[in-house]
Amino acid sequence: MYDFVIIGGGIIGMSTAMQLIDVYPDARIALLEKESGPACHQTGHNSGVIHAGVYYTPGSLKAQFCLAGNRATKAFCDQNGIRFDNCGKMLVATSPLEMERMRALWERTAANGIEREWLNADELREREPNITGLGGIFVPSSGIVSYREVTAAMAKIFQDRGGEIIYNAEVSALNEHKNGVVIRTSQGGEYEASTLISCSGLMADRLVKMLGLEPGFIICPFRGEYFRLAPEHNQIVNHLIYPIPDPAMPFLGVHLTRMIDGSVTVGQTRCWLSNVKAIASATSHLATRWKFWARRGFAGCCKTIYAQDWAR
Repeated sequence: MYDFVIIGGGIIGMSTAMQLIDVYPDARIALLEKESGPACHQTGHNSGVIHAGVYYTPGSLKAQFCLAGNRATKAFCDQNGIRFDNCGKMLVATSPLEMERMRALWERTAANGIEREWLNADELREREPNITGLGGIFVPSSGIVSYREVTAAMAKIFQDRGGEIIYNAEVSALNEHKNGVVIRTSQGGEYEASTLISCSGLMADRLVKMLGLEPGFIICPFRGEYFRLAPEHNQIVNHLIYPIPDPAMPFLGVHLTRMIDGSVTVGQTRCWLSNVKAIASATSHLATRWKFWARRGFAGCCKTIYAQDWAR
């Protein structure tokens, strides 16, 4: 019988496992992951941005955790030899209305304790010759990393300290009893734990129901779709380029991301999925969306770029 079983081998599950075995070094701890390796779902399919905490309500847990997480992520990378690029984020205003919103964002970043720099149109053009805007806010603490590599490093630390990772173990049933929980997998495995910790991402509501409980929420999965610029355009921007967000919208808008592998992506869309397992399936026709993205601040760099579409 295990003292702890963690379900989910993304960055949340692996970070939990790594820290749990540090606190309880003599405990028997296992992590179950349905795929053949770590970070195969949300963790391995995001843009890899190390966020600074620009957008969150001052004093909120999100604001506090994002600032602390930014520093902790970079420290972990330094300690474990993981490459990251502290390239900074440029928030670009392209209209008088966005300039007003940018001033509000400027005050919010100050309240959140984030280092930033106000740029006028000329200063913006000097930093980013291929981006057109009326002004911008530069946030130097934003960066980029491969969260697959971060998660893999956490997995190694966990295993080196005596933790057990069981891949190809898709949970199919959970049965709670007075001394713990029995976990069964689609592959025929059976595991028993005194304490069960679910870090199961998009499947979290389903695992709650396996215990005969009502989660009180339903996960509605979305898939983000991107263009990747042709390699000859990898130097087109010097920083992460974001628009000034519309406060009435739940998303940050289309942005240019310098990936850790040197490529540049443009996106993303938000595509609702009726089937959570379709999260990494073939893309929709992104070419039809490109003309809607090639606008305002991106106009200076969209005429000559050919990009390949792909999904996260």
